[in-house]
Formats: sequence, C-alpha cells, structure tokens
Amino acid sequence: MVDGYNVIHQSPYLRSLLKRSVHQAQEKLISLMSNYCSLGKIEGCLIFDAYRRPSSEIEEEISPELKVVFTGKGKTADSYIEKFIFQRKLCYDYIYVITSDYSQRMTVADKKVLFISPRNFLEQLISCQKNLAREYSSTFPESHPKLSDYLEEKVKRKLEDLRG
Repeated sequence: MVDGYNVIHQSPYLRSLLKRSVHQAQEKLISLMSNYCSLGKIEGCLIFDAYRRPSSEIEEEISPELKVVFTGKGKTADSYIEKFIFQRKLCYDYIYVITSDYSQRMTVADKKVLFISPRNFLEQLISCQKNLAREYSSTFPESHPKLSDYLEEKVKRKLEDLRG
C-alpha cells in the first residue's frame, strides 16, 4: 500500500514533474511501481488522494501485480489504506504501508502492518530500476540494435553481394 503523493513529495525528480504536471508525476511513479512489483513478484497498490475532485473512486489494474487507486470525493489515501487494512489484513501475512503520515501509523498499528518511509521506499525503487537497466543492457549489449541483426543469413549475403 503506497501513498502516492507522499512518495512523490520525497523525490526531487518526481516533485519537479509534479510542478509541471500532476499526470506526469503520477505516470512516472506508476511506471516505477509497475517495474518494482513485476520484478519482485509483489502485489502492490498505489493510492493517490483525490478528495478534492468531484468524481467517485477509480481503480485501475495496471498489471496483475499493480493496482492504482484514485480516491473519491472526500476520501484520502490514508482513509483508503486504513479501510483496506481493517477489511483484509487476515488475507495477508504482512501488509507493507509506505506513508509519511505518523498518525496513520498509530491508527493501524498491528503486527501484520509494516511501515516503510517514502524515502526508504524510493531507494528500493531506484535499486530496482538499476537492476532492470543492468539486466536489459546485458540482454542487449548494443544500445541500438541494427536492422541487420534481424535479417536471415541468406538475405545478409545477398545484400553483401550487391554492395560489392
């Protein structure tokens, strides 16, 4: 359970995106979370406060591992997280909650609920991105594959013959 804006406000990069566009900051965090959850085979839920919006709650399944929630009118990410924990804590061995809200930590104190600061969580996201980049670069050593990499050997020989 990740309080999206708590994480965004702890990251200088995401904060700068937020100043330009709320949607850009949200999309970047969703992308980072999607990679993190997929790589770690972790079920994640990213929650964005939308308590000032007039619309109702929106839930989107980004991947089998990640769900994104935009809370509805009058609801905060904290209230969504609290409700989720009270309704479903018996379904999980542990529920990790990423928030900087100290009062929420006191409200949902439980041995199954483990809190991680947004700053520490960002370090985990960055580490995941580095691992992903390292894995990708070892799979594709050249940063830009050439068209010839995808041609059959017979076609490559014909092209070489034409080139002379």
